[in-house]
Amino acid sequence: MSKATVARPVDGITINGDLEFLLDDNGEVRVFNSPEEARSFLVAHGVDLEDLRHITIMESCGTCRRCGSPLFKSLIDGYDYQCFICDEDFYKYEQDA
Repeated sequence: MSKATVARPVDGITINGDLEFLLDDNGEVRVFNSPEEARSFLVAHGVDLEDLRHITIMESCGTCRRCGSPLFKSLIDGYDYQCFICDEDFYKYEQDA
């Protein structure tokens, strides 16, 4: 099962494509054990089905070779992956063996 994180358009504005991530109590990007767990968390915390349509649940696409945390698709053009723990974006060759 892949890890997941939750993002939504900044200030609800979808035209610019910028996303902000759901944070945990320490101000770090919250990572869930599965997309289903992320959806359940959102619904349990009052996100209705209409709002849920505008939220992106991103599934992990690998494991960071540097720190072992989940990798997610990078939101920065030209990069392939991002690691929230390393706070770094990576090219494909940096993470693929």
